[in-house]
Amino acid sequence: MNRVAAFDEDLVADHKTTPYVPRSGLSVDAIMQSVRNFTTLSEALRILGAAVILASMSVFLLQGWNEGNDISRYLLLLAQTGLLATAGFAMSHGLKEAKGARIFFGLALVSIPANFTILGALLYSVFQWDGGLTTYPGYASWQIENVASTGLTLGGAMVVLLPVTLFCFAIMARHSARSLSVHFLLINALLLLPIRSSMAAGTIALLGILYVLYAVGKMTAKDRSLKTGEGKFALVTMFISLGIILFRSMYFYQVDSLMVAMVSLALFLSARQVSLFPDRSARLSALLEMLSLPFAMIAALALTDALAPSLINGLDVALFAVVYTALALDVLRRTGSRHLRKVIGVSIALAVSVSFTFSVANDPTALTALLALAAGVMLMLWGVAGRRAVASIGGTLTAIAGAFFGFEVLLQLILNSSWIDLAIFGALAITLGSVVDRHGVVIKLRLEKWFKSVGEQKEQIALEN
Repeated sequence: MNRVAAFDEDLVADHKTTPYVPRSGLSVDAIMQSVRNFTTLSEALRILGAAVILASMSVFLLQGWNEGNDISRYLLLLAQTGLLATAGFAMSHGLKEAKGARIFFGLALVSIPANFTILGALLYSVFQWDGGLTTYPGYASWQIENVASTGLTLGGAMVVLLPVTLFCFAIMARHSARSLSVHFLLINALLLLPIRSSMAAGTIALLGILYVLYAVGKMTAKDRSLKTGEGKFALVTMFISLGIILFRSMYFYQVDSLMVAMVSLALFLSARQVSLFPDRSARLSALLEMLSLPFAMIAALALTDALAPSLINGLDVALFAVVYTALALDVLRRTGSRHLRKVIGVSIALAVSVSFTFSVANDPTALTALLALAAGVMLMLWGVAGRRAVASIGGTLTAIAGAFFGFEVLLQLILNSSWIDLAIFGALAITLGSVVDRHGVVIKLRLEKWFKSVGEQKEQIALEN
């Protein structure tokens, strides 16, 4: 037993021995810190180089070189695109450096909309669908000498741009390279349209954004690789040409209310798509949902201002309220923030109540009075159904304002109307009341079931992805 005890004491004493430390002058921590330092430096150099190349392309779009004609100047930009793709290929297969290669391929992809922009300017100098060339700035003017040179320049550009597009997308998202290339080239082809008016540019850009959002949603549901960094970059490049269309029209030509409405609506739709993107950041989604409200307000105001001259007095207020309410309700339906839902409900109530009350108080006609009464009743019912105090109070006050300011004109309308008109109106009101009483609950339940199924489908898609 004594021997065992002594042996145990020796074991305990062995635990107190000092661990062996190697005598080498380099530690693992020092080596890892050196690697991190070099990695940070390399990333900084890559970012600096990419920024300089992008700056050179931006300057070229507005200035170019003074030597040679416009075609030779454009060929230099086309050559730069080819060199960027070649440099990426050399970095990938020669130096086996993937990060630098992806940056070169990404820059080549970004330079393609710049090429289409210059091609569009060259075509616009020959073919025009409007009279905007007289107001085209001289420093941004690109001209082609004859029609024959147009086909040669366009054909030569496509020989370079088409394979570069396909190859770059194959590097960024191999499984969706063909789909991305087709959609990308179709969107960039909009830059070739020989039209520069504000209304046309805004309409083209808005339709293009709707097309891109549809295409992006369809592709992301099939290809999970598009959720990586390279895949998201490939998707973002789809919007570059549409931004150029809007910027070109706003910078070079007179900006009107319709153009502002188109841009605001385009920003609203883009923010909506990004906020619903799978694997999105919760903070980014909340920020985009908050930004969607001012976009909706600007779009409603600008569209009302643009269409007000062609509308009857009173309908402009209704147009503003309908546009803003529809966009705000879309944000209200998809947001997950309670505070934002309360803010949206208050903003809708104030927008509807203030606009219709001001309209009937400023111009008390039968139309404005009836619109105020209808808007007030609907706002009040919406507030009661959702337990929104501000909406209930605002709807009640709007209905009271419509009845108070429009009492005389409504009375005159009734007295001057024929008994047949009044009978038809009364019969329609009774019929509508009966339909609501009999089928209102069923309609409400079906709508709730439909909204719930849409939400469950989105959650299921998000879980699968």
